[in-house]
Amino acid sequence: MESLQKTYEAIDMLKSLGLPVSNEQLIAVSKMEREYLQGEVIPLIKAEMEPLVETMRNKFQLEVTYSLEDGLDIQLVERRTVQDVTMPNSGQGKRQKKFIIRVTFPDNHVSCNKMVWKTLLDVVRYAGPEKVRNLNMYIMGGNLVSPDLHENERYRVGQKEVSPGLYVCTYSSTETKYAQIMQINRSLNLGLKIEKVLL
Repeated sequence: MESLQKTYEAIDMLKSLGLPVSNEQLIAVSKMEREYLQGEVIPLIKAEMEPLVETMRNKFQLEVTYSLEDGLDIQLVERRTVQDVTMPNSGQGKRQKKFIIRVTFPDNHVSCNKMVWKTLLDVVRYAGPEKVRNLNMYIMGGNLVSPDLHENERYRVGQKEVSPGLYVCTYSSTETKYAQIMQINRSLNLGLKIEKVLL
């Protein structure tokens, strides 16, 4: 966010001096905004919302709109009706079952913990924390592996020390952790066997 703010200030200065702002500069700002939303804002919203909606049985869609003039607005696009609600044991429209992650390493030892963050840490340790850090996988506004503790206590408690002075952010859903493990395995060619184990 800091680099984006500096870019805004630079453009405002150009305008105040009566100098032109090129289309390329505006496109660059738009790209930076999208990267900020994708890398920091959306993961934060997702982590906050998931515990609130995880028991809901039907698909829904939210539309988030923001402008400097009108601020932030969130609207439900597809409204649910009583008839839409899937009743228990109806046999259709079931929500995705909960799962944990089982990782089998090349030497055949297995990590499969009910506390899924422990499995993520096992994978990061095996891959090498610095190597994972260099993949620049961002979550909650920072690198998945970071030497810095989050300023927000809520997210700081989700940071687990993986090696002296390096912390893994585990404040995410099981689905996100699964995707992170898949990405680490693919990017570093670790040869892991990664499976979802239904609970």
